[in-house]
Amino acid sequence: MSFHIRMILALLVTLLIGSGAALAQSAQWYTWQGATRTVCAQNSPGPGWIRLRGPYKKSDCSL
Repeated sequence: MSFHIRMILALLVTLLIGSGAALAQSAQWYTWQGATRTVCAQNSPGPGWIRLRGPYKKSDCSL
């Protein structure tokens, strides 16, 4: 395979990977209840936490 074909293929792969990342959406935020407090997080803070409300679009658990 010639150098020019390899360069074109590498460019196409890079563009495909980059376009997928550009279309990705941010993760949702949820309100989590622990034993002594409530937090806003995208994932469970750990064992024993219960998801209360959500999903939210912002990191302060607001719409």
